[in-house]
Amino acid sequence: MEYRRRKSTRRRNESAGGGLRAFILLLIFGATAYLILGTGLGKRMKEGYAMSLLDSCMGRSGSASANNEVIGTSNPLVNATLQAPSITAAPTGETVEISMPAIDVYMIQMGFYKTETECAPAAAELKAMGAAGYVYNDNGDLRLIAAAFSDEASAQSVKERVSAEGHDCIVYHIARNGVDLLITADAEKMLPIRTAFTLAEDAITQLDELSIDFDAESRSVEYGLEVLSELRTNVDNAMTGIADSAEQSEMLKLVLTYYSELDSYIKQASANSADRVSFASSLKELRIRSALRYALLLQEIGG
Repeated sequence: MEYRRRKSTRRRNESAGGGLRAFILLLIFGATAYLILGTGLGKRMKEGYAMSLLDSCMGRSGSASANNEVIGTSNPLVNATLQAPSITAAPTGETVEISMPAIDVYMIQMGFYKTETECAPAAAELKAMGAAGYVYNDNGDLRLIAAAFSDEASAQSVKERVSAEGHDCIVYHIARNGVDLLITADAEKMLPIRTAFTLAEDAITQLDELSIDFDAESRSVEYGLEVLSELRTNVDNAMTGIADSAEQSEMLKLVLTYYSELDSYIKQASANSADRVSFASSLKELRIRSALRYALLLQEIGG
């Protein structure tokens, strides 16, 4: 089996930001539910709909806590629109072109710290309010993340609302450009390889939608756990399908490692399901971690 890279480009976009107050989540998650639903990722709702974190803490939305793990680096590539992976088979059926879509992650940064000791109390406050409370290690600098978005407009709108209330925050952007590959392999190995690449990006979309749907539609913890269980089954099947091929391909080894880590993230999120608040927080953090890990995979494969 062999593969060839087709293209990969880069761009960096970074900013820094400041402080945090616990009640700020009242604004963040009210705007979050409205803005994301307005983009069409969740069910469409009438204009003007908003859901506050106060509603969340009263049982209409939740959160969960998971390990804060450093994932990858913050060396962004050029922006591109997310789309489903496209797969075009060659006439022989043994060579296909696989496109791994680009990804953009717009994160609401509530604090910038130098040590874990400084960051831990603020992260705990965010988690208790139903936010991600995720600590992103940016080459030794710790960025405290409350939430993440797939589009810049939603993130900027939330940032402006929060800033208008007198609270420091910024939108921290990480992007990776898509990668096109020509894959050549035995016919019987091609289907699981194509499936593995397709699921890599699809998993991010599914987690994005689950995180939104859980709060906006007041889904039960049981519902969320069922979705995560199905996704984990798909991830395990993908790993099994490419395990043999990965022994002969450095590129597939990277994909296999990605899935192994994603499986671990899903397992951790599922374990934090004692109540809606902890589980919703866990889903938000899982959404951030999985997106960042996919961005790292694009960087590793694209070179």
